[in-house]
Amino acid sequence: MPADVSHFSMVGFVFDSRNPAAVSELAERFIQTCQPATLTASDMSCLVRDSSGGELRLGIKKNSSGASELVTVNPAFAGEGQVEVEVSGDASDPDWKPYEIAIAARFSGLETPLVFDLADPIQASQFTVGKRLSINLSAFSYEPQLYADETAYYKAQKDRGESVTYAANYFIPSGMFFQKVGGALPDEGNLPVPYADFAGTVLKTSLKTNTAGTRTFWWALVRTYEGATIDVVIDPTSINQKPKAGSIVSGRFWLSARTKAP
Repeated sequence: MPADVSHFSMVGFVFDSRNPAAVSELAERFIQTCQPATLTASDMSCLVRDSSGGELRLGIKKNSSGASELVTVNPAFAGEGQVEVEVSGDASDPDWKPYEIAIAARFSGLETPLVFDLADPIQASQFTVGKRLSINLSAFSYEPQLYADETAYYKAQKDRGESVTYAANYFIPSGMFFQKVGGALPDEGNLPVPYADFAGTVLKTSLKTNTAGTRTFWWALVRTYEGATIDVVIDPTSINQKPKAGSIVSGRFWLSARTKAP
């Protein structure tokens, strides 16, 4: 995996998110033009939206003197996917609320669970326990795997000698399983994390240019488990072939969601 691949670069924003100076520089670049939304009396979220669908949200706190402090920066993507879910509860880390909200849910009419972060924390009040919602779910992977078609996908598993053959539309909520058994949840963790392992068929795809972030990225609309469609975003440097309609994409993905407009 190239060193500069990040969830940010998967939607065309490139900076070193581990470097405080780079994060501050990014915030200064967008703070005058982002779209603010109030979370609490002292907290707000400020949106940077590009026509490519790539987004950034800056989490900003105002202290008692009125000065603003950058607390979080998170990427997101506004796409075409649609997943029907029933909300199970709030899975957020209280240390990061109200800027970062995680939701536990299950696929509507099924017992299969999933956990996702909210792209827009202002929508948190809509995700009440038991409520059924149509969401736009986006998926970000550091190491997405692409196969020309289903035949190539199943052959690759056979060639690797895997003891279990995964379907071309499987979905595993890996963020609910500890790393010691192959999941994405840290072994010392006590809350599920918004990750899933899945595979699906690419329905359509395009190479997008994020003019705000100055980088290109791949977008693919992917049909997966029970016909759900998910927007998969990919840093071009993380793959060695271009996605195309009919390809199979699989991997471990961070999940980000928002309510889907009727």
